[in-house]
Amino acid sequence: MLICEKCRLKRSWFQIKVSKLFLSFLSLAAALTVNSPVFAADKPKETAENSGAPDVSYPLDEFLDQCLAQPNHGATTSQVECTKQAAQLWDQQMNQDYQRLSHSLCPKAQMLLQDAQRCWLRYRDADQALIDAVYEMTSGTMYAPMQAYSRLRLVRERSLVLKSYLSVLTNSKARKDLPRAGKVREDVENSGSPEVNYPLDETLDHYVDQHLAPSEQASWVEELVGKWDEAMNTAYQKLMVLLPAKAPLIEAQRVWIVFRDAEYPLIDSIYEKLPLEEYRALHAYARLRLTRERTLLLKKYLALTSVSLSSGQ
Repeated sequence: MLICEKCRLKRSWFQIKVSKLFLSFLSLAAALTVNSPVFAADKPKETAENSGAPDVSYPLDEFLDQCLAQPNHGATTSQVECTKQAAQLWDQQMNQDYQRLSHSLCPKAQMLLQDAQRCWLRYRDADQALIDAVYEMTSGTMYAPMQAYSRLRLVRERSLVLKSYLSVLTNSKARKDLPRAGKVREDVENSGSPEVNYPLDETLDHYVDQHLAPSEQASWVEELVGKWDEAMNTAYQKLMVLLPAKAPLIEAQRVWIVFRDAEYPLIDSIYEKLPLEEYRALHAYARLRLTRERTLLLKKYLALTSVSLSSGQ
């Protein structure tokens, strides 16, 4: 997404605000910048071939950038309003993506989609309760935009996943290469942000570079699903120790697992109609993507909880 330097600075407003107020833990506070423009200007724009990919810039991302960049939107309330407007638009987009995908599926797959979406809605509601529990530990209006974006992120990712299914199912020229690792490695300042280069991402990149055959790439992606699952469980256990309100975390994780188990058959039904070897790696990555995103959300909640406890809030 091509945005002006002013837009990039405005979108990092949260990070600057945190830094000024909590100098004693500057680095970790910066990690809470959930609305971070990590090399956003370098991302390719959405096309028919890459629609749904996680490393692409979408029109609603640009809408949020432009809204945040308005001179009269520097106040916290305005930042929250921009983010809520974008979240509403993403919700509308998700519903459109759902309908388009449903119309492209056979009756059996439509039932799988309905079941998966119902499970996702329950997960969304449960995770929003978890988000509220995490942000209850904070104080100060500067956290309000972060909380609003945490809610937006759930809907945005679901919309993109549905887009990716439709793209691969209906467009023979749809992108088949796996997403590459981000340009910035994970550290305490950015853990949980989706576009960061995590160790498991780097491992996948290295293996893909060494093994060009789709079957070999797929085998490694399938193995990495288990490794991301281990990383998710580690983040969950750490958050369980630190977060006072444990019930929302337990419930959110429980319903996420139900959603994941409902989503897998949908993924399989989509890819079973495509050439096996050609799409095997992408098929495996569709599964990996679910667990990776859940892991990153837990990492983000963990970072926020750690900062809140460190500051004595």
